[in-house]
Amino acid sequence: MSRIIAEILDVLAESDKPMSSQEITDELRFRGIKLESRTIRYHLTKMEKMGLITRVANGKRAITKKGLEELRRKSVFERLGEFSERIEYNVYFCTFDLYSMKGTIPTNVAILDKKHFEKALQVLQEVGNSKILISNLVVFGDENENMGGIDIPKGKFGVGVVSNTIYDVVMRSAGVSMVAEFAGLLHYEMHKPQGFTELISYSGTTLSPGWLLINSGLTSVYKTVKSGNGDVITAIRSFSKYAVEVVKEELSLAKARGIDGIIAIAHPSDRSFSLPAGNRARLIVSAGLNYLAPLHECNLKPELRINEAFIEIREFKPLDRV
Repeated sequence: MSRIIAEILDVLAESDKPMSSQEITDELRFRGIKLESRTIRYHLTKMEKMGLITRVANGKRAITKKGLEELRRKSVFERLGEFSERIEYNVYFCTFDLYSMKGTIPTNVAILDKKHFEKALQVLQEVGNSKILISNLVVFGDENENMGGIDIPKGKFGVGVVSNTIYDVVMRSAGVSMVAEFAGLLHYEMHKPQGFTELISYSGTTLSPGWLLINSGLTSVYKTVKSGNGDVITAIRSFSKYAVEVVKEELSLAKARGIDGIIAIAHPSDRSFSLPAGNRARLIVSAGLNYLAPLHECNLKPELRINEAFIEIREFKPLDRV
């Protein structure tokens, strides 16, 4: 697939309505691609014959299912690191302030069938006080409600939990830039972390690493909470080694405010977790998804929406008060 065809498909995929050839030409020029209108029309005709786009009312074009699949397949290399960009987006737009405990926070949401409500509540209660969680705060949404930008379908309910991206937000406010490096499975024995069994680089995937670990059936958070032995999802951020003391101060305040899940602050020379060598310090934190992973492990089939919602922190409550 040529670059021009890929760009046209991308333009149509991002549009919420069909576009005319002139509108497509104008958008391409905005992107720095300057072509004659007749050249664009030639490519559009070619793409129609290939089944990538279709002509609709008033001669405008819309992308087809085949076109979306082709775009996704051909652009996968360019989309590597896409999820880490979502983290950066959340850090920029969340308004959470640790000192006032006000503002919107990045939220992970699980959407489940209502028939699973009682079982889901039981599972969440069983894991809710575990020390491996970021927070025991949750927020619920009923069918036809909107949770921070996510619509809950009829016959479903949603449960939102605090994402570990909240630490990226906190550190940004403190002037410390965090870089998402890895997500991994950290093995526990007798409730103590032993070492990583899997690592996924944020720069090498187009999807949430936590989502991949859960849906691959590799997590055992529920078992870890119950027995002390198992594998939990862990997020690893790097930051300047000169900011360690600032980070420690912010983490101490966060813990006093009920936000925890910190496993370790590792200096560049620290090899206790067998992480790849680097010249930056690292924050190793239990992923917010660990609160929702047991729902999948107990076969409740949740649809996980990771870092896609911004919800005011004051809407969150401990489970026993919901």
